[in-house]
Amino acid sequence: MPSLLILFFMIFFLLESTVAIVENGFIIVVLSREWMRCSTLPHGDMILASLSISRFFLQWAAVLNDFFTYFSPSDGSLYLDIFWNFTNTTTFWLTTWLAVFYCVKISSFTHPIFLWLKWRISRCVPQLLLWSLLISTLIIISYFVKTYPILQPPVTGNYSEKTTLEDMRRKLHMHFFLPLQMFILLIPFLFFLVSIILLISSLYRHLGNMQHHSACPQDQSMQVHITTVKSFFFFLILCTSYVLPLIITLITVYPFSVCSSRFWVWEVLTYASLSIHPAFLILNNSKLRRALKKMLHNPEAA
Repeated sequence: MPSLLILFFMIFFLLESTVAIVENGFIIVVLSREWMRCSTLPHGDMILASLSISRFFLQWAAVLNDFFTYFSPSDGSLYLDIFWNFTNTTTFWLTTWLAVFYCVKISSFTHPIFLWLKWRISRCVPQLLLWSLLISTLIIISYFVKTYPILQPPVTGNYSEKTTLEDMRRKLHMHFFLPLQMFILLIPFLFFLVSIILLISSLYRHLGNMQHHSACPQDQSMQVHITTVKSFFFFLILCTSYVLPLIITLITVYPFSVCSSRFWVWEVLTYASLSIHPAFLILNNSKLRRALKKMLHNPEAA
């Protein structure tokens, strides 16, 4: 039976997860209806729909993995952990592609490379989505190789053989799997950070051009800049709060036990971004915002 403190954070985490699941489920339903109605989706909405699907399953994987590990610990929970790693990596990359897509589309840079990207980015969206799945599959393969010995019967043999095998596993984890996981987490985060910096730089440049031409600074292009920067800058803070705990967890020799209150506090803080950011995406997307208003004012019609 969990203590009162653990129970409190368990309930908080469950409520937080429910909010994230409902929000992402709403985005999936709205964009799926749009796709069935028009037989296609704008490329930005295509990334957003894929991101919401990934987050939807990531949140379910986190909830099931945490609670199964706490109430019914077994080696079977490692399969949930593998699925969590797949959806987590996919979510990281899809979030990055969403930021890169809007950065390229909205920014007003005139460098030839940037103009080429602006022309090319929409055509590359299906390939970017596919690359996200391939990278996540690579992580799954490496993670399965790392955890496979745990799922096997104990190795028989003398003490020297067992010690050698354990040393090999430990070295393989420290010198290959850990750097690989760190690399695949940090690269999309750096891309995301660069996209935010470019968006802010483009906003200031656009504002300077508007003032130079004595035009009204509150034009539609600038409003789009400001809205996008606000959304992604806020998510940068939340994303940092998500990335850092994951990296600390990866490099920690003795991670928090699932039976400790610190573990559940950690989970609440880590997944805060996944329950807050979808709300920003809904409110800043005209299609999703209209669907939300329609659902709130006339639930039966929605």
